[in-house]
Amino acid sequence: MTRNRFVPDWAPHSHCWMAWALHPEWGAALGEVAEELRRIIVAIAEFEPVRLLTPRSLLGQAQAQAFGPNVEIVEAPVDDIWMRDIAPIYIARGSDVLPVDLNFNGWGAPRLRPPRPGDRLAGTARPLFGRTKLNAGFVAEGGAFVVGRDGVVFTTRSCLLNRNRNPQLSETDIGRELIRLGASEVIWLDGDRYERITSGHVDGYLLPTERGDLLVQSCEADDPCAKARDADIARLRSLTGLGAIRLVDPPRVSSSESNLFAATYVNVYTPNGAVIASKFGDLDRDRQAERALAAGFPGREVRMLSAPNIARGGGGIRCLVQPVPAASSS
Repeated sequence: MTRNRFVPDWAPHSHCWMAWALHPEWGAALGEVAEELRRIIVAIAEFEPVRLLTPRSLLGQAQAQAFGPNVEIVEAPVDDIWMRDIAPIYIARGSDVLPVDLNFNGWGAPRLRPPRPGDRLAGTARPLFGRTKLNAGFVAEGGAFVVGRDGVVFTTRSCLLNRNRNPQLSETDIGRELIRLGASEVIWLDGDRYERITSGHVDGYLLPTERGDLLVQSCEADDPCAKARDADIARLRSLTGLGAIRLVDPPRVSSSESNLFAATYVNVYTPNGAVIASKFGDLDRDRQAERALAAGFPGREVRMLSAPNIARGGGGIRCLVQPVPAASSS
């Protein structure tokens, strides 16, 4: 019997999903967000095809961006840019690549308004993401997981065991379901219960690299997450077979930034042949992070982009992109 397999982000992609869905809630920053998003789309499209989901009302605006021939604009009822969470994730089954609906419910804190159409994009009846679809037996988002070598899945208790996502399920229940979906092993970390949007997505501080190491972004000593992060680092170091644990200092950002600001170097996207990551104007730590990424992904071009307005919305570059593994990577 052919079994399912989780595929690391850095495996080859056939294409990726992104969205041109600039909601008015961005307010006065809307123009800056659009420009940052445009630069990220163009950078990724240098390395792999981008299928850009766009609501009908913004089709003309998207077409006017002149993204180039490697970006296909696809009309869809999407209304947010965080495709890592709203779109399905993908697993491999033999030579097939299958989407998995994670039953997105607004990051465990349903929005204070009627749900948007895009919130259930992964469950749409239209075969946008693939005709055969799997359903997870729990509520989650793509940012709740990162995948290492051999299909090892890392996730956090603070996110998946949050009562607003999976109140009736235990760690054992969800771990069993992840194995059914294709994880070879599930490694649980504490996460960050102080993180206000996602309740501590693992992709905000952990990055399995193509070389086989784990990049972990540390916390400043006075950060509320410091104790839990230190415990997670100790947990990873106690396990065998994971490769070296390499720490990356967090960027030092202005004290005027809110605690929603996604100050993370390891929330990266790895299109074919590249690493697209954030920089924050902290020259020493930007360079340190760039060197760590280059070492973890040898032979790839590392591109550091500034996207502070997107970061103020609580997400990084990985949050914007959902890759579709190439059939050969299965």
